[in-house]
Amino acid sequence: MNQNLINKNIMRGITKDFADAFKVSKLYNLYENHKDELFIGIRNNYLNLYYNCDSIADIHYNQKDGSICCKINKYYLSDNRKEKPFIIAIDPSEICERYEEIKKNSDAKTNTSEKKAQSKLVLLNNRNDKSNWFCIDVEYVKQFNNIEEKNNAKFNCRFDIIAVSKEKPHRVALIELKYGSSAMDGKSGIYKHIEDFNSFCEKRYFENHLKYEIITIIKSQKELGISIPFELPEESDLLSPKFYFITLDNNAKNEKSSTPKQTMAAYLFNDIRWGCKRQSNRSVVESKFGDVTDKNNKFHATFLFSKATIDNLEIADIIDGDYDDKIIPQ
Repeated sequence: MNQNLINKNIMRGITKDFADAFKVSKLYNLYENHKDELFIGIRNNYLNLYYNCDSIADIHYNQKDGSICCKINKYYLSDNRKEKPFIIAIDPSEICERYEEIKKNSDAKTNTSEKKAQSKLVLLNNRNDKSNWFCIDVEYVKQFNNIEEKNNAKFNCRFDIIAVSKEKPHRVALIELKYGSSAMDGKSGIYKHIEDFNSFCEKRYFENHLKYEIITIIKSQKELGISIPFELPEESDLLSPKFYFITLDNNAKNEKSSTPKQTMAAYLFNDIRWGCKRQSNRSVVESKFGDVTDKNNKFHATFLFSKATIDNLEIADIIDGDYDDKIIPQ
């Protein structure tokens, strides 16, 4: 392994033995037969198998006997909608046998339109040979050495999607997805994301950490037989990341309501723009972090808007696709 990856204490990736064992498991056959709806996330010596961007299996490798073992949230095995989250061990074969039941329970979850749209957007992109991008991860969260380190963390390093351009030098897109107006406020709202992204830049987390994780993610994906449409990049091949906010279902609920774009503007700017009907009376991004649509601002991002909903979503290039509106930093 590259010495820099060792020095950075990168906690992302699996061993070649793990990959080889997984490729002869029943779960791998499940993935191969349902690539149109499943995504494999590379974690710290384990894998997440995603459906609807729900982790329907934590997949681990037993070094002693070379076997594959799994954990699952019991919710996905029950028709009881009030089932409390509870992680249990499960045989991989049972996940395969009960896959349709697991899908049904994931589909039945309420208030998950955003994750379902996220999954569809990623899968559409990765199936499209003509897309300029390939999505290498979903539901990315910085991993820590221990609970104490996690509890003492000063910011949340989370991205809904990480995409890498197919052409070298590789551009990196760090993406936050929003679906409808309800996702703009609160602890997962636009202000909090920009606050965290700004900290990500200030702490040089990409240069010191994420860049190397991206390499180990791609390396593990290739060892798993996932069809990555480019060679394993070197450190110098990865350009500094750009930030993107993608908003789907950019529709007003009725004639008097605001679109998500208009609602987002209320939390972004000190003035009225993007057709915003009224400013937020809560924390406004521009007051602390400046105009994030200005390329000369310390932190800036591109904002992509589409009226498409889950049912009619057809965007097949996650960044350069057919969006209704694009706000590119000027």
